[in-house]
Amino acid sequence: MACHASSLPPKRPPELPEQIAATLADQGWCVTDDFLPPLLVCQLRQEAQQLWQAGGFRRAGVGRGVELRVRDAVRTDRVAWLDPSALSAAQRLYWTQLEQLRLAVNQMLFLGLYELEAHLAVYPPGTYFRKHLDQFRGLGARTLSCVLYLNDDWLEQDGGALRIYTGPEAPECSVAVLPKGGRLVSFFSARFLHEVEPAQRERFSLTGWFKRRSAQHQ
Repeated sequence: MACHASSLPPKRPPELPEQIAATLADQGWCVTDDFLPPLLVCQLRQEAQQLWQAGGFRRAGVGRGVELRVRDAVRTDRVAWLDPSALSAAQRLYWTQLEQLRLAVNQMLFLGLYELEAHLAVYPPGTYFRKHLDQFRGLGARTLSCVLYLNDDWLEQDGGALRIYTGPEAPECSVAVLPKGGRLVSFFSARFLHEVEPAQRERFSLTGWFKRRSAQHQ
């Protein structure tokens, strides 16, 4: 589908980042529709699809450094990491909007978020990511997870929901969030177990993590 300027919505209210920060302060997770204009979401989706078709994604692993392993029992998605120094014009706009969110969260919650790392992800039909936390073992730098969905006309029967387990005191409690284009899901990385359920069609997202300085960098 071509991206047309006519798909741009009215200008978003400037208080949106503050509203997200307030919801995070209240419940620790937040679902925000129309976080980015449809035209920008379309451009990001087309870039991801072109990169996927060109072989620019790699199997996602579990762990980091020498402990990084591809484990089919845990996850079967593919990822392409973004280089902040070599972003496309559309990716720079995404980066700018998340920077506004970082500032709002820091102002309201005093978290000291200072750095964003992000990758594109694609889940081919049938792939998944089992229940997990967005933290590396022994490291607590990742503090706020932000998942922006890039999918066009996503329906419930397409599957691929992000399931967030919302109550540590009630492990069975969860919410299922469909990966609709323009929807941003944000949550505290070390607090909420979550998983990606298998989808029936290709599922694209742009996932970022805001990091907090470790003690050795303070």
